Amino acid sequence: MNELHVLPVKDVVANEQRRYPRLVSTERTRIKAGRWPLRNSHKAVVRDLSETGALVELDYGTTLQVGERVRLHVSVQADRAQSTSVASFPIFGTVIRKESRHLYGLRFTQTVAEQVQNKLSVPRKIFAGSGIFLLGIAIALLKMRNVSVFWYEPALETYSIFAAVFVLSRVGISMFYREPADQGYLPTITLIIAAMNEEAHIADTIRHCYRSRYPHEKMEVIAIDDGSKDKTWEAMSALTKEYSTLKIFRFEKNKGKRHGMAYGAEQATGDVLVYVDSDSYVDPESVYRIVQPFANSKIGAVSGHVLAVEEKDNFISKMEAARYYISHRIMKAAESVFGAVTCCPGAFSAYRRSAVMRILPDWLNQTFMGTQATFGDDRSLTNFILRTHQVIYHSGARCVTFVPNKWSQFFRQQLRWKKSWARETTVAARQMYKMHPIAAFSYYASIILTVLSPIMALRAIVVIPLMTSASCLPYLSGLFLMYTFLCLFYCYHTQSKTWYYGLAFACLYLTVLCYQNYYAMLTVRRNHWGTR
Repeated sequence: MNELHVLPVKDVVANEQRRYPRLVSTERTRIKAGRWPLRNSHKAVVRDLSETGALVELDYGTTLQVGERVRLHVSVQADRAQSTSVASFPIFGTVIRKESRHLYGLRFTQTVAEQVQNKLSVPRKIFAGSGIFLLGIAIALLKMRNVSVFWYEPALETYSIFAAVFVLSRVGISMFYREPADQGYLPTITLIIAAMNEEAHIADTIRHCYRSRYPHEKMEVIAIDDGSKDKTWEAMSALTKEYSTLKIFRFEKNKGKRHGMAYGAEQATGDVLVYVDSDSYVDPESVYRIVQPFANSKIGAVSGHVLAVEEKDNFISKMEAARYYISHRIMKAAESVFGAVTCCPGAFSAYRRSAVMRILPDWLNQTFMGTQATFGDDRSLTNFILRTHQVIYHSGARCVTFVPNKWSQFFRQQLRWKKSWARETTVAARQMYKMHPIAAFSYYASIILTVLSPIMALRAIVVIPLMTSASCLPYLSGLFLMYTFLCLFYCYHTQSKTWYYGLAFACLYLTVLCYQNYYAMLTVRRNHWGTR
């Protein structure tokens, strides 16, 4: 992992109040303010600097305006591949205060390390961007062919064109997504972790919560052992000596994750509830970021950005990494543009506590077709919140989560998710028409495509070739071009060297997972499925 160090450094500022240590500096630099072509350049001295902001002194005769976007250059030392280099990088930020006539406080749009990493990743972004452009042309040409042969198979060609337009529209709308702004908002928060048989991860999950760069006097952590049969309770208990604000509770018998989440909400004192899965590790900056949107009273929940841990010998993890990223940075980002994210992931999401407590009894006792709803807690809770509030996504609030390393676990996980989708779709469909027209149309379109995809895949690959001797290659080519297009977006944003593993998921979806949708619909009343 790259390590980035800001230079020059003389000493840490005394009586530090910021979330990141401030470093004394005397570096001379230039600040560019305003928008092109009216951008002005000012000489300045960086008096102190942190990962998230700076105090700068301008030369006499020049001024900045509070709220103005600026860019300054800072010296950064990067340790990469055992070699060290020092370079000046442009860092973007906003003027948030004026301390004196020539002294200004800046808040960076991203941390220094993140902005430097973005700069260093430009070559791979050019590669991925070029691939996206060329694939976009190839997809357009292929869809023109669908139009030209439309009347030979009107149902299949309609589906193919509709699916392509839907996916490309998701990508297009996601480009309008902007990461929620840093409001400097610091509410009291409660992190809630419901665990069952997680002795391997629970201690590290709690430790990562406490490593968050958030004022610890405004943060509490609650962990619930949901009737574990292993040493989860012992691992949680051992940490109470290390963290005085850690609260732990234990169910003698397994009640289900939903009961653990609800009990945590009842015991919480924070204004914002942050739910973290027992095998997920939050990034140090993520807790601070995920609460920023709650400065707006219209926001009821915020989805974090969940990344799959890529394990060296775990093929599934590499495949899931691509799939997770696409589902968040494209699909959730597109929904977030309209404040209508339909599923906040259980691995890492935040909720306004007052909104949760208002619907807690109904959510906890939810039934479907006469049976108790015991899975899909995250999608269900999101649907309840959507009735009264906006739900958005924060791409900068990141956590990593462990995914199944066995195919049996993977298929059980996928079936559980599909059952959750089947149940909650019937709930959300009754309220999504009230949302923004584009968000509503997209939601109903996704339902139609999900239901039809197994039929159309079977027709294109099996039925038509057997009945007419026509080739299935055009259909397969379009499918894999589209998945490659999405995988290159994953490569563009992350510069992952394993981006092409996403194509394996396309193969798996085409041969197994799309047909699993029907089985999930038929067995949705069975509640015993889980990952383990």
